[in-house]
Formats: sequence, C-alpha cells, structure tokens
Amino acid sequence: MANDPRNGMTASTWMLSGSLVFTFMGFFTTLLADQVSWQIVALGRSGLAFSFSLVLALAAGARLVLHDSWFLWQRSLAGSVSLVCTFHALTCLPLAEVLMVTNTFPVWLAMLSWPLLGEKPGWRVWVSALMGVAGVALVKQPWDNDGWSLDWLPLLTSLVAAWSTAFAMIGLNHLKHLDTRAVVVHFSAVSTLFALAAFYWLPARFAASQALEGNAPWLLLWVGITATAGQICLTKAFTGGRAAVVAVLGLSQVLFGALLEGVWTGRWFDGLGWVGLGLVILSTGWVLLHQAREKATLNAAKG
Repeated sequence: MANDPRNGMTASTWMLSGSLVFTFMGFFTTLLADQVSWQIVALGRSGLAFSFSLVLALAAGARLVLHDSWFLWQRSLAGSVSLVCTFHALTCLPLAEVLMVTNTFPVWLAMLSWPLLGEKPGWRVWVSALMGVAGVALVKQPWDNDGWSLDWLPLLTSLVAAWSTAFAMIGLNHLKHLDTRAVVVHFSAVSTLFALAAFYWLPARFAASQALEGNAPWLLLWVGITATAGQICLTKAFTGGRAAVVAVLGLSQVLFGALLEGVWTGRWFDGLGWVGLGLVILSTGWVLLHQAREKATLNAAKG
C-alpha cells in the first residue's frame, strides 16, 4: 500500500503543505520579534500543542505514558532543546537563514548515527556537511562591511536546534510501539516545561504583558494554529510515504522561507546568497536520497 504511486503523491502533498504551514509559523514568529520575547512565543506554541494533542489522545483512548524507555525521554528532551533554540533564533535572524540551518538535521543525524548506532557515515555525509557549511557562509557572507562580522549566538542556536532535532529523531525511531499521540503529548509537556524554564531563567527583551497588546495575541494564536496544523501534515506525510524521500520535500521550507521573506520585506539574497541556499538544499537532499536508495536496495535483497 505504501508503494502505491497515489499514496506517494498524497504523502508528497502533505509534506509540501506541512513545509508551507511551518514556514508561516516561522514568519509569524519573526513578526513578533519586536513585540514579544521569544520565550513567550515558545511557551504559546508548546502549550497549545500540548492541549490539542492531549485532547486527541484522550478522545482516541490512547494510553498515555510518563516513562516507557530512555528513547521516549531522548525524543522529548532533545526535541524541547530544538524547539527553544529555534524560537530564539527566529526572533534574531531572518526567517530563511534559520530554516536553512535547522533543515540540515538529516546530515547531522547521519553523523550521530556513528557513535550512537554504530553506523559509520560514508564520504557523502562528510562532503555534504562541508557543502552545507560553505552554503551557510555564502548566505551570511561575514567578510562584508570591511571586516568579519557575524551574529554568532542565534546562528549557534540554529545549529544546536539542527543537532537536537537529529538526536530526537534517533530516539523517535525506537518508539514505534507507542501510540503517536501519546508520544506527542509527552514531547509537548516536556517542551512546555522547557519554555517555562526559559521564560523564568533567561533574560527577556519585553515584559510578559506585551503579549496581550496590539496584534500580538492574534499572531501568537496563529503561531499555535500553524504549529498544530504543520505537525498534522508532517504526521500524515511520514505515515503515508517513504520517510527519507518525503524528508527531501521538507527542504522546500527553506525556499518557501526565502520567497516569503523576500516578498514581505523586499530583501532578497544576492547572487552568492542564492548559490549558498542551493548548496544547503543540495547537500541535505543528497544525503536523504542516498539513504532512501540504500534502504530500497536492502529491502529488495531481503525480499
């Protein structure tokens, strides 16, 4: 059934829809950057996702779990770190740049598989990593302005988000025996606690009351809505198609982000920037497609 071409088209449509919706989530977050502290945005996103997933799990009679194995906590803890870092970066850097760095996680997943799963990455992974770094450098161009200038902290948090996502995905691979809704509830609860900790312990740019002023409440609501809708789309995509191939389509989020930000702000990448964007997409897509071919060959040999 999963190999039915019609199912493949459906999975592709879900993935492209999810990428577009998540791009708008990031866009709404960047609009909040000068009004609301990133901790509030992360808390709103996590809290709403927890509420929705809990209702769905209870309605379906899913068994909720607090502790099943270390892999459950690995997925939730690493995913929470990724969420917090991503929202910090989104309020400091242009949308397209954050999406570009965070969407390199498949390359880092392949590298993390070496120490964690004993799967040594091949030369393609190392070449892809170098291509990705070169792509980021071409987009950021820190050598401009008669010197080297770079806002390192948000760039670093974007990279940590990518690594944390990769670590979370390794844990998720071991949780197929659990109801998906129960896993989402666990992750959302943990990420809400992380967002609360960030709110209380990390310096905030704005007073919490500003989240209730102007258009901030509506933008926060849209962040929550798009985050929930995007998660549904991704779940549909990965349960209806081959994960590695579908994940390649997730790279469209990088392009969507560049186009949406360009239309909204009028700021576009220069020639080198577009080359860098292409290198990032090519490097990650190359790894994903190679993994898909290897898996297909292995399944054919077993069959």
